[in-house]
Amino acid sequence: MKRSLKVWMLAAALTMAGGYAVAQANPPKEEGSKTGMHGMHGMDHAKMAERMKRHIQHLKAELKLSAEQEAAWTTFATGMTPPARPPRPDHAEMEKLGMPERLDKMKEMHQKRHDMHMAEMEKRHAVVKTFYAVLTPDQKKVFDAKAQPKWPHGPQHG
Repeated sequence: MKRSLKVWMLAAALTMAGGYAVAQANPPKEEGSKTGMHGMHGMDHAKMAERMKRHIQHLKAELKLSAEQEAAWTTFATGMTPPARPPRPDHAEMEKLGMPERLDKMKEMHQKRHDMHMAEMEKRHAVVKTFYAVLTPDQKKVFDAKAQPKWPHGPQHG
């Protein structure tokens, strides 16, 4: 019986030591880390804006716009610029609230973000329709093929 107890204690000690070693090798991520769902899958907002700018420039070159279409292009490009990100909630203030108040505040913030997102979609929809109307049939084909990146494919995206 004593030998069995020693084996179990040794196994427990080795397990704890192994857990400690793993924890040291993989420290927790910083709160401001750009990984995971809340970090836009590792995308930096500035990098994303720069990528969008290059995409818009490339699209303009592909469309081969006439001088008469330049004003519509400027309106389109300006309207497609992403809005500034809303400020994040103050975590210290949120922690001071009780759970029901915190949930009410989170619900209010989500609704506000949803309303802003929907308004932005409506604005972009109008901008695209207005610009699309001034394109020639050949330009519309290019726009349809190049304006929006393709939807992801594969089993991981359903």
